[in-house]
Amino acid sequence: MSVGIPEIDEDHKRFIVLINDLNRSIADRKSPDEIVRRMEDIINDTARHFDQEERFFFEWQYPNISGHAAIHASVLKTLNAMKEQFMPYGHDSGWVDAGIKIKKILIDHILKEDMKYADYYHNHRGSVTNHKRDVNQ
Repeated sequence: MSVGIPEIDEDHKRFIVLINDLNRSIADRKSPDEIVRRMEDIINDTARHFDQEERFFFEWQYPNISGHAAIHASVLKTLNAMKEQFMPYGHDSGWVDAGIKIKKILIDHILKEDMKYADYYHNHRGSVTNHKRDVNQ
């Protein structure tokens, strides 16, 4: 699942840890407050990560900034909607399904969408590096 960009790969590893923590809390039948807190941790970390990615896109002059940013907005909207629906689930299969869906949303995003900019980054690394040097001078 690596995009080959260390800062982003570290964030992606953190996503997996946070998602696993959420799913463990659901499986262990933790309190609704803890489950919602873990969901908020995922949403906050995802928003921070998406902001970082979008800053990189500008630095790299990635041609699909607006399209990828729109996907980020959609993912965050979906995650927030799921959080709002979390409370009615109770301790049943609804929470388990939600936990699985959250994991799928973020992993699919990494495997499909993030690999697109990773390809761009790796194919244009020289121009990206030169642009970063020019911006810092």
